[in-house]
Amino acid sequence: MDKMFLLGLILFCLLQGEESKFAKKKEVLCSTCERFKQGKCMKNEGTCITKAKNGCRSQSVYEYAGNTTGFVFSHAKMECVEKCEEKTVYLAWYRLINACCSDFNLCNLGYSLA
Repeated sequence: MDKMFLLGLILFCLLQGEESKFAKKKEVLCSTCERFKQGKCMKNEGTCITKAKNGCRSQSVYEYAGNTTGFVFSHAKMECVEKCEEKTVYLAWYRLINACCSDFNLCNLGYSLA
């Protein structure tokens, strides 16, 4: 009896703070918007549900406005994605900055880096 209790206590301590591989990962509801600017969605507002291990992304889009101005914020795009990476992507006339979350429902709602 004491051995079973001790074994259970050890397993509990080992799994504490980490997700058990047997535990089901929760799904998260994300905000979607193709063009978010000035605090509101301008195009295709909605929601999506992520599958386990995925998350919500807010991608800020900056457009090149010339040598003196540089890159200027254009809009943000919000969506569900697989394997979201927080990174900056440089293209010829655009700069894309990704912000990811999966902490709670609608965690990317209205989130933009500008």
